Amino acid sequence: MIISKYGISLVRLALNDVELIREKRNLPEIRNSMIFKEFITLEMQMDWFNSINNIYNNYFIIEYDNKKVGLINGKNIDYEKRTSEGGVFFWEDFGTTKFIPALCSTIMNDYTFLINEFYGSYIKVLNNNSSAISYNKQIGYKKTESLETDGSFSWYELTKEGYLRNSNRIRKGIGVLTGDVSPLDIANFSFVNDTDYDLVELYSPLPQYLKDKINIALRRENRILI
Repeated sequence: MIISKYGISLVRLALNDVELIREKRNLPEIRNSMIFKEFITLEMQMDWFNSINNIYNNYFIIEYDNKKVGLINGKNIDYEKRTSEGGVFFWEDFGTTKFIPALCSTIMNDYTFLINEFYGSYIKVLNNNSSAISYNKQIGYKKTESLETDGSFSWYELTKEGYLRNSNRIRKGIGVLTGDVSPLDIANFSFVNDTDYDLVELYSPLPQYLKDKINIALRRENRILI
């Protein structure tokens, strides 16, 4: 799956990029900002990839300016409650284009709430990570006490209603930067990088309403989900 908008592409994580993610995730400046701080071995990374390469987790490599710059995700998906847990990290310095992370978050939130039609997104942030807390509050996340924590981090929740309430303001700002005020649409999706095996394993088991949307994109590529 490839989601393309604002000159950014979110490319579903595949085996060939697993080692890149391990290398970047082990960088001290990234590892120290994470809840899990241990050095990740190749065996640990492969175990992780095998555990998340399914319909309950969506991890995407972020590509911008012909470079792989970060990883963004919606994981631990509950299709009955229509919720997921978000996360993102970048290893590139964007210089003057510091709005790129905000555009990536908008794409992912549109995917979560408009395409997947989920009701809520959760994130956990270290209590001493003031920049991440401030950034996510600007998006609309609010601290919640409904989930367990060990005291080192807090949970934040973004509801569909909260996101839609802020979306007009967000899109006006994006329009100034990109000239594009439209929300994410299935027209922004492509599955050219997915094999027939991927279609069977990663998309055919999805709820029917999502399969119907995916089939719209697949028909443009002369393919279809069974």
